[in-house]
Amino acid sequence: MGKKRKTGKKEGVFLTILVLFCTFLTGCAFLDIRDGGQGMTNPDYVEPEEESTTSSHTESPDSGESQKEAATSWLTEAGKASLMEEQEWLRDYGAVFGASFLGYTPDYSFPGKEYQRAETYPYLEGIPEDHIIEYTGDEWYVIVPAQEGWKMSIESCSWNDDFTESSTEDLLWESNDGLPLILRCNLSDLYSNVRVTARKGSQEVSWHPYYLTYAGEIEPTDGVMQLLSGSYIPEEGYLYGMEGSWYCDSAKTDAGEPYFYSITFMTGEDGYPLDMWYYGGLLDGEMEDIRFFWDGSYAYGDPLGESLEFWLNTPDGTRNGTIWLELEGDCLTIYEMEGEAFFPFTSGSVEKFYLHPVAAAGENYDYSGNEMDVLLAQSEVQDRLSLGMALRDVDGMETIRGEACILFALGTEHPDQFVAEYYYAVSPSGLVYRMDYLTGEWEPI
Repeated sequence: MGKKRKTGKKEGVFLTILVLFCTFLTGCAFLDIRDGGQGMTNPDYVEPEEESTTSSHTESPDSGESQKEAATSWLTEAGKASLMEEQEWLRDYGAVFGASFLGYTPDYSFPGKEYQRAETYPYLEGIPEDHIIEYTGDEWYVIVPAQEGWKMSIESCSWNDDFTESSTEDLLWESNDGLPLILRCNLSDLYSNVRVTARKGSQEVSWHPYYLTYAGEIEPTDGVMQLLSGSYIPEEGYLYGMEGSWYCDSAKTDAGEPYFYSITFMTGEDGYPLDMWYYGGLLDGEMEDIRFFWDGSYAYGDPLGESLEFWLNTPDGTRNGTIWLELEGDCLTIYEMEGEAFFPFTSGSVEKFYLHPVAAAGENYDYSGNEMDVLLAQSEVQDRLSLGMALRDVDGMETIRGEACILFALGTEHPDQFVAEYYYAVSPSGLVYRMDYLTGEWEPI
């Protein structure tokens, strides 16, 4: 038999001591965690953070609306309502964005046209500078996305030799906020120097800004259409309530040549000044050789409305000054007062005008002798004259639809000759025709 080991008692004592020591350590650990500073503390222990019910990286449901309100804070109530109507109009017709031609002007201040712009496009009032994109050119457009979610970009572009294909160059601006923007572009009316593009996922709609002078609207394309606001110009009445234009045929140039002026003062629904049409030229007997056509606006310079401040859009910029009016019956005397000359092509500073009336609504009026005024009321003629073209009478008459019509030519003055580019005919009943240069047929405007 082997020897029996005598270590059992010692081992039992050792195990008892070991168990007590482990229990002590465990108790210290619990104290470290749970004593709250009343007992022993563990310098390495970090209190666990309570789990928050909302993450600091999660935006509240209203944050998107708040950002949108901040982005549109410059819009007036009238502007918001007009913009909503405009965008609804675009969506109803399936357009991605719409545009309108604002005019030719050296800068966006549009001197003399602030009232018209505010009335036609209320959502442009206070538009921030980062939504006014100025590139090379003198044509101004307003562009309105139909809704948010489309990224709008404007890029400069160039064309091949026959203007059939364009290629983009530099990115000028981009945004996806769905808000209106103003664009200045186009050095030539033959081609556009920018491309406007809307992108959403795999969808893309592009447009090269171009103004159709004969239609008075932009050239549309798939997904792009004329804005509702810019599809007409409000003309509600006439200054003094005397409907028609004021005509002067007694002016003389410095060289003594007979000269004429014709002015039309338009007013808005409230009776306050709105637009002004002003043209004139040389007289050869009863033949008129129109040398200028300017549109613009005017404002009362005094409470009685006897003095007017005017702003006229000319190829050389805006002409501004003040005139004094004296009305006696059907005779209106206009005096130059301050600023730039109102009669820049003649020697006098005072001229007498008499009224050329127009027909009342529904009246069968004979426009004989007023054919020029009828023609100059056409927007395409106004636009071409504003580009520097000249309008001339043409000898002879043309019978169109049983009426003997007066003929006119619109073209370019050269040092040695006049080059006619468009032909028009005006009937005694006030109908205006344009000749189709391919067929030679007269088409009504």
